[in-house]
Amino acid sequence: MSADGDRGGVRGEYARLAERYDRRWAAYNRHSLDLLRPYLAEREAGNLLDLGCGTGNLLPRLREWDARVNRYLGADLSPEMLLAASSRVRPSDIPAALLAADSAALPVRDGSIDTVVCASSLHDWGDPAGALAEARRVLRRGGRLLLVDWARDRLPMRVLNAWLRVTRNPYRRMYSLAETTALLAAAGFRVGQAEVRGAGWPWSLLVVEAIAG
Repeated sequence: MSADGDRGGVRGEYARLAERYDRRWAAYNRHSLDLLRPYLAEREAGNLLDLGCGTGNLLPRLREWDARVNRYLGADLSPEMLLAASSRVRPSDIPAALLAADSAALPVRDGSIDTVVCASSLHDWGDPAGALAEARRVLRRGGRLLLVDWARDRLPMRVLNAWLRVTRNPYRRMYSLAETTALLAAAGFRVGQAEVRGAGWPWSLLVVEAIAG
């Protein structure tokens, strides 16, 4: 899922990947999004921003989980990924819209969002501090940020991180749980629950709930 300002790199990669993204990453998307269920199922989510929404896989899950969403806004840098996401927006009974936007420069009003979800895009951000500051800006005070991403805390993921840095261009980096919570605190969030969970080998994922201060 893409939401980064590197238009020639990350954006180009996801433009090429968009058509086959859901097939290639189906199992990963299912397992990783399931980690968000306890934070969203049958809970008030209000106006929800899906930051780095990709092909919109979260939207049907919100309906399946009976999350109480007033409005869904999916933001992604890649027009090609948003085009794929539109097939999920059209039949949704949740009021929904899609927005082509850089994660570090969101055309969204201050304090207008109740919940920000960031699923599997942190590792692609060129400016994580800027993106998290934007997430804090658009959230109301007391609003929630739910973050799931690749975690560099366990050996298989450290090996994968090193391999990707050599073989994948563009590639940013994975963060450890401690690094992620430090970034969130610096952006003005109070970190609540934070853990590393498995999502099928070799994936170890950060799962973090943070509150906008």
